[in-house]
Amino acid sequence: MWPVLPLNVHFKKPSDYKPFPLDEENLQIYSRARHAMYNACKALGWGKEDAILVPAYHHGSEIQALCDLDIQLKYYELTDKLEPNPEELDQLMTTNVRALYITHYLGFPQNAAFWRKWCDERNIMLIEDAAQAFLAERDGIPVGSHGDFSIYCLYKTYGLPDGGALVSKKPLKDNYAKAPSGVWPMVKRHINFVSEQRGEVAGLHLRFNDAMSVYKKVKNESNEKELQLGDPTTRASAMTMKLLPLLLDENTAAKRRENYRYMLSKLGELVPPPFNELPDGASPFAFPVKLNDAKEFLARLKKKGVIGQLFWLNPHPTLPKAEFPFSIELREGVMALPVHQDLSVKELDKIINAVKECLPVVQL
Repeated sequence: MWPVLPLNVHFKKPSDYKPFPLDEENLQIYSRARHAMYNACKALGWGKEDAILVPAYHHGSEIQALCDLDIQLKYYELTDKLEPNPEELDQLMTTNVRALYITHYLGFPQNAAFWRKWCDERNIMLIEDAAQAFLAERDGIPVGSHGDFSIYCLYKTYGLPDGGALVSKKPLKDNYAKAPSGVWPMVKRHINFVSEQRGEVAGLHLRFNDAMSVYKKVKNESNEKELQLGDPTTRASAMTMKLLPLLLDENTAAKRRENYRYMLSKLGELVPPPFNELPDGASPFAFPVKLNDAKEFLARLKKKGVIGQLFWLNPHPTLPKAEFPFSIELREGVMALPVHQDLSVKELDKIINAVKECLPVVQL
């Protein structure tokens, strides 16, 4: 799903390109975006007396970070455009609500300027989750610019070992304690690169990953570990900070849009709104396809050498699922395919052909 790390990256020259928020003074880079979320809320002194309006359609790790601070969660449902409904939000407003949390899904920018104004009128803060939207912009303004603080996952855009960025309008005291080396995660990303180049390595790699998935299910570790905060004081690894300047490329977002448009021209009838139209400033994280039997489809796709994933299948345990049917429908029906900047047209065609070959079987 994510870009791999080529072996020759270590011989590249550092780029002069420094996109938002890497050029901001109030920038901190933790190991994970969930660490950034935790530390920002902690620095503001939020706890069990405070509440945040959060989307029912979420990953879960960001919600766990708030739970670890005992912050109250007020879930809201999304519209068919994957935006909050202002009327519903007003019904959820209480005197202890401190912020509105919005997510820029799959690198498609929300109308953050509107929500900035909405928050100002109610004297609450705006949190922008741009974990999937690093390098995206709307009306020429980088995603995350309107938030009181915003978070990003750098490793979801480039093949880095880790990296969760936090930028805030006001200085926040950092809480760094240590930085891992990042060598082993770097090696694993190099292995992913070799797997893409060599079929026999890919086969072994895939079988190993399948075995690990089975082991985690038996141990009931998969979803639980996915949500865990870990040590929130962990800064980005030394290897990430070394590799980041070597990987930054001002053409990355444009290449992602180019790949997305190509996929859209071939598979557009399978793409749910609002992702069936590509905004100029988007930096697509993945290519979404909505099907009635996404799990079966993914299994057939995997046999053809294409790995997709159900997007955010499991919500955080605190979500009352019955009250948010649209979000649950998205979780169970929307699957994601690779569309990142390292994919060639030949590789995109392989994905497209595999989808088309698997589709009639599922539909029957």
